[in-house]
Amino acid sequence: MRKLNQFLFWILFPLFLLAQPKNEKECDAQIENAIEKMYMKEHASSLELLVQAKSVSENKNWIRQNFRATINIGANYYMMMDFEEALKFYLEAYEIAEKSADKRNIMAVLNNIAILYFQERNYPKAYEYFLKAYDLADEKKQSEKKGYYALNLSLVLNKISKLDEAETYTKEAEKLIPADSDFFPMIQLSKAENALFRKNYPLAEKIALGIIPQLSGNKQQENRVFNYLVLAQIYEQTNQTDKALFYLKKSQNEPLNIQDKIEVYQLISKVYARQNQYDKSLLYKDSVIYTKDSLSNFTNSALYENGKIKFEIQNYQYELKESQRKLEASRELLLTFLISGILIILLIGLAFRNNHIKHKQKEKIVELELEKERNENLLLEKQWKEQETLNLLENERLQNELEKKNRKLATRALHLSSKNEIIEQVIKELSAHPQTANSEFVKKYLTELKFQLKNDRQLDSFFTHFEEANPGFLKRLSEKHPDLIPGEIRFITYIYMNLNNKEIASLLNITPQSTRKRKERLSKKINLTEGESLFAYLSSI
Repeated sequence: MRKLNQFLFWILFPLFLLAQPKNEKECDAQIENAIEKMYMKEHASSLELLVQAKSVSENKNWIRQNFRATINIGANYYMMMDFEEALKFYLEAYEIAEKSADKRNIMAVLNNIAILYFQERNYPKAYEYFLKAYDLADEKKQSEKKGYYALNLSLVLNKISKLDEAETYTKEAEKLIPADSDFFPMIQLSKAENALFRKNYPLAEKIALGIIPQLSGNKQQENRVFNYLVLAQIYEQTNQTDKALFYLKKSQNEPLNIQDKIEVYQLISKVYARQNQYDKSLLYKDSVIYTKDSLSNFTNSALYENGKIKFEIQNYQYELKESQRKLEASRELLLTFLISGILIILLIGLAFRNNHIKHKQKEKIVELELEKERNENLLLEKQWKEQETLNLLENERLQNELEKKNRKLATRALHLSSKNEIIEQVIKELSAHPQTANSEFVKKYLTELKFQLKNDRQLDSFFTHFEEANPGFLKRLSEKHPDLIPGEIRFITYIYMNLNNKEIASLLNITPQSTRKRKERLSKKINLTEGESLFAYLSSI
């Protein structure tokens, strides 16, 4: 029997290989076939086709088909309630989608992952992935998609009691989702639940009752149950227990999933306890426990079946690879194997030798590059030092030149001052002498000398030469301190030329003590701190 099975395998295996998709169109058709089987609950067959399509698309680098196969493998596991395995493939699909140019793939994966976490009641994770999908839709200007993700965010935020944020997203969804969409009534459901959690029961009741006519038909079955539970919670919390029981009974008339049944039974038990009907309350508590046990048993059974399916898929992948290897090996003769083996050994030897040579060459190249880099760094350092020395020399030369010009200016100013002092002395002596004081001829020249003292153009010449020696200083000083008067500016120029108090006093015909006091007043006027040097401040302008 074993030999017969092996014979049939080798006969049928080439036909199986021929059944593999040879191009992207055939791969798409195979994926569509697998999706149909998934919705028909034929998960083993669906997964087999999808895994084969995934394997081929990976080898051929068909990114779109690889993405579709991967995400639908995850969808199979989700429908079988194997959330852990579904998440694994969703995350793999997310990695594939990131490499593709179509960002819609990323949004699809993010939404599926978020729904998965929402079903597990892992609301923080659901929020994280819905938010990623929302941000991406916003980035790509997909307004309708953005509206759907905003709605999902509002539902999650309601659950984690972030009610203000939930309300903001609900308003945004209301603007973006078309009014004729099947999702539009969910906006009102989100508003009703938000009002319920805020304990604004009149508003929550008004919204929930108003939405009932829009929730007819099979597509709105889950939304009807959601709305009935909202109304039941409103009436239970406002102690209107009969109304609460009414809507809970209406919920029971709907085809509930196990999770909804648990929520309905828990609420019925709570309502009966409010009515002091403890027997019925305990009965429904037992129903909750029984339903939870049923859910656990179902989950365990599903996990067991999933384990078998996963094993079959893994075994199928192994057999596929092993059969391909054997098929390729059977095509060659014994002599070809021997020759191939020898060639492989030679190639490996050559490869090792070439690798060794390349490794040595790389080491040498790296060593030379490092040496070159060191030399370049030394050269740059030397050039930098030389440039620094040249800059220092140039600065020193300019400083010396400036000091030379300023000393020349100071000498000229002192000369001017000395000349003025002599003229004043002459005027004083001539005016005091009786013989010359009454002479009209002398009076005429004395008047001319006094006029020259008041209108000495050499002072203007002094400022012109000062500006040439210290270009821009007077302009910067005036811009920084516009309230300085001409006499103060002149006094500042003498300080800037580093003249001492005695020299300045001689120039201005005042005492050295008056010079010090004038410096103090000027320091206060330009807001210098106590102890700060006026000369140092002026040198920094």
